[in-house]
Order: sequence, then structure tokens, then C-alpha cells
Amino acid sequence: MGFFKGRIEDYSSPLAGLPARLFTGYFFLMYGIEKATAGFGGSALRETLRRWAGETRYAFYVPFLQKAAIPHAEVFAFLVTYGEIAVGAALLLGGATRLAALGGAFLCLNFLFASGVPLLSVEQPAVFTLLLVTIYATAAGRALGLDHFLKNRLPRWAA
Repeated sequence: MGFFKGRIEDYSSPLAGLPARLFTGYFFLMYGIEKATAGFGGSALRETLRRWAGETRYAFYVPFLQKAAIPHAEVFAFLVTYGEIAVGAALLLGGATRLAALGGAFLCLNFLFASGVPLLSVEQPAVFTLLLVTIYATAAGRALGLDHFLKNRLPRWAA
């Protein structure tokens, strides 16, 4: 069978993604807890989003910022805070790791587009997005994680 005819987990070990999973999970959990305990709220987020909307390099994202994110900054602050906590906890526990990696990549890409960080850079959202893609591709939760027990109970794209 040729390399491109199988799934990536047929050619790699979940152990390959374990360091990335633990590193990324730790930082997502810490960032989320920091936001929750520091009172990360809508007013601070609203001002940051307004500034970013004026200077982002991704013009396609500005309408979303202006029409959805800025007017509903309180809701987005809540979603970001508890989304980061959920992604971090799931990655550290190795439970529904692929689903958590998709959620984390969604958060990172939204932050990347909003802030204007270049796609090919060493800035946090770009690096964490690449780490999350690695975690997803290697099914890293199956090594020292709950996904080892859940892989036959959850869909392949989730565990």
C-alpha cells in the first residue's frame, strides 16, 4: 500500500503527538484559567477587537468582527475563556482529543485572523494551530489518554 492510500495513524504512533498534546493542553488550560480568574470580560475584549478590526491584514474577517464579535463581546469573552479551558482539559486528559484539537484550531484561527498575525510565522496562534493539526493527525489521545478506551465508542474524527 502506498503512503497516500492510508490514514496517517497507519504510519505514525500516537506517542509521536503526545508531547505536542501535553504542551498545547497545558497552555490552553492555563490561558483559560487566567482569563476566568482575571475577570476577562466583554469591555476589554471589545476594545481589543475594535483596534484589531482597524489594523488586521485579513479584510474578509473585518465584517465578522464589526457585526458579530464586537457587538456581542461579552458572549465571545465567555466562549473564548471556557472554550480554552475545555480544550486544555480534554487535551491533557487525552479524551476526545481530535475533537478538542479541532476546537482549539478553530479558536487559534479566529485569533489569528482577528489579530492579523501572518499565517506563516512563529507567533502563538500559528504555532498552536500547527501543533493542533499534529495532534489531530496522530490521534495523540490514544497514547496515555482516555481515547485509548474511547476509540471504539466515539467516531474516528473525535477520538
